[in-house]
Amino acid sequence: MHRPSDIAAGPGRDWCNGSLHQSEDVRCWQVALEEVAMTEESATLVEFLLARVEEDERIADHVASVSPTTDTGFCVWATQFAFDAERMIVAVDYQRVFAECAAKRRIVEAFRTAAPAQAETLGVVLRELAFAYADHPDHRSGWRI
Repeated sequence: MHRPSDIAAGPGRDWCNGSLHQSEDVRCWQVALEEVAMTEESATLVEFLLARVEEDERIADHVASVSPTTDTGFCVWATQFAFDAERMIVAVDYQRVFAECAAKRRIVEAFRTAAPAQAETLGVVLRELAFAYADHPDHRSGWRI
């Protein structure tokens, strides 16, 4: 299973202190995207999705590090997430979040390596994945289907 601690911290808010930073992982993707001659819009959408995946992984990774091994401690450790619904969901099932992040990375990779006809269909899939983050300030309305 992919663990966020295996990758560099990504762009966007670091879950602990809200700082902004750019990751090596995203810069590597930018270079790879240029090499396969994607459109600027596609590259930006891929960057956006990978950044959101990294944010989700960092939150889930933290939850995994503080999570109790049984449900008996749930009320004690989950209270730190009580006023943030998104983090609370991650707290309840962080393993699912890791699996979803891995699946999203595989979809992005399939898009990057697809033949033009497949890339068009996978581009629709990427826009659908991005819609889940429509409330994020970096989301573009042009990505909506």
